[in-house]
Amino acid sequence: MYLCRHNDLNDGIIRNGKNNNMIRLTIFTLLIAFLPWAGHTQVKEKTTKEKLPLPILEVGGGMGLSSLAGNLPSEEYRLTGQFGAGFTLPVSKKNNIHTELLYTFQGFKYATNTYVHKGDTISLATTEQRFNYFKLNVMDRYFLDKNRVFYVNGGLYVSYLTQARYQGSFYTDIPGTDDRQLNEIDNDNKDDFTTLDFGLVGGIGLRLGNKKFSNFIIEARAAYGLINIAKPVEGTSLNERNIYGILKLGVDIPLNN
Repeated sequence: MYLCRHNDLNDGIIRNGKNNNMIRLTIFTLLIAFLPWAGHTQVKEKTTKEKLPLPILEVGGGMGLSSLAGNLPSEEYRLTGQFGAGFTLPVSKKNNIHTELLYTFQGFKYATNTYVHKGDTISLATTEQRFNYFKLNVMDRYFLDKNRVFYVNGGLYVSYLTQARYQGSFYTDIPGTDDRQLNEIDNDNKDDFTTLDFGLVGGIGLRLGNKKFSNFIIEARAAYGLINIAKPVEGTSLNERNIYGILKLGVDIPLNN
């Protein structure tokens, strides 16, 4: 009886040992089978990473026209400009995150007109509102071709108003004569506008040159403000948003890892 039990116990130990060996063999086999796949995955990830385009540092500027979209009468476009630097970070072969820090000159002109104020005839000559902004653009840049020549941008901007001035000249009639007096205007009116501006920005452009070293950039761009930059004034209800379009020129330099 004891012998039978002892034999049964030995058989169980042998069977358990065989089962443990089978488990170890199965695990070892799976590891061997997994290693090539894991290695292939690492190589693939490394290769994919290496094939991503290089990040790009960009400097440049541009000129164009700016104005306000709203209910202020007699608005006209004035010459505008910008300059600054940008950085492009590839997230795929065609898609990129593009950021820019810029300084811009914006505003609008008042149309030439004649007004009567307190009995005086006032004729506007050259009168304009000027804005200076620090601007941060965050956009998605998508290249339309595999050679990364043609691209489109689209995203958001936020601006900080550094200066606002009402400048120009106007004529007033001199009573009792046919002569007119020229008057100059140069007033700081930053307090009449919001400090921050926020809106949409986008454009289309191309890169010309050696894609590995440096490229010349030409881009047409437009922006539209989403918030009212005119502070409330008693007796008026202005709703004014910045708009502008520029032709941007620049140089970009791919950065080696």
